[in-house]
Amino acid sequence: MSREYIIPIFIPHAGCKKICVFCNEYSATGIREKPDIKNLDETFEKYISYFPEKVNPYIAFYGATFTGMETEKMKYYLNWAEKKINQKKAFGIRFSTSPEEITEEKINILKNYTINFIEIGIQSFFDDILNAANRPHNLNDVWNAIDLLEKHNMDYGVHLMTGLPESSYNKDITSAIITTMLKAKSVRIHPTVVLKNSTLEKMYKNGEYIPETLDIAIDKVAKMTEIIEASGKKVIRLGICLYGKERENVVAGPYHDSFGDLVRTKIAEDIMKNFPDLVVPIKFKSNFIGFKKKNLKLLENSNISFHNEEYFIYQNKKYSYIEILNRVIK
Repeated sequence: MSREYIIPIFIPHAGCKKICVFCNEYSATGIREKPDIKNLDETFEKYISYFPEKVNPYIAFYGATFTGMETEKMKYYLNWAEKKINQKKAFGIRFSTSPEEITEEKINILKNYTINFIEIGIQSFFDDILNAANRPHNLNDVWNAIDLLEKHNMDYGVHLMTGLPESSYNKDITSAIITTMLKAKSVRIHPTVVLKNSTLEKMYKNGEYIPETLDIAIDKVAKMTEIIEASGKKVIRLGICLYGKERENVVAGPYHDSFGDLVRTKIAEDIMKNFPDLVVPIKFKSNFIGFKKKNLKLLENSNISFHNEEYFIYQNKKYSYIEILNRVIK
């Protein structure tokens, strides 16, 4: 699959009717002001300068409940992005939003623009978790949003979180299982971390919230990823994305710069334990060796080998990655 190039535009907390207990976009991004046209153009040109020539990137609006903004403000950003597309400088528009802000009226507005992908911040399929997290939506909103997006054939992805207040291992795993039943094109998962100046920081310091350990988060997210990818969906991001000094805003919780690599290492470990005599596509070799060679001893004590084909071989039969994962989770 060819690489996709993204120009991220952060509009912190724009359109958010409530502030979730885990959220502080100022701490997560270091950005406090909502961008104007000058800022937008500067950000666009900065990222374009990083990319190879003749690349048409996606413009992605993050950090906001995008469709929760006032209609004219939403159109302000969409019109700017659409102009870049008309100038053949960009390929399409993506954004993240909350389920309750997906309505028939708003979809009719979006149809006037080149919207390629919408990420829905579902977080969990349990109302008690959503309520405890101070999410602005409930499960009815989730299903209404999904029904509308699928009815209008709009591509969407799902954002899940683990370790929220009131969550449990079984609830988080169940959210992954439910996700496999959707028509979502992709999934993003990250464990809850405690950010400075968030409500969760106060809860943590008062002893009202205990975050997951890193090991528990890795094991749980690995199992969720196995379940989701065994259904044919791709998990495109693992762990919260923080840059530079923003890492210093993590007060507690399972943050790691290489969280995704740690999860992929655990998945490879699970595969090896189930298939000690497996022939593996070479593109998976780094995962099988593991982050900082974590799996190397297990690999060396197995009969795992690698080849240049796209399929796995076990007991002289060919298997896809999806088929291997299905056998692992069973």
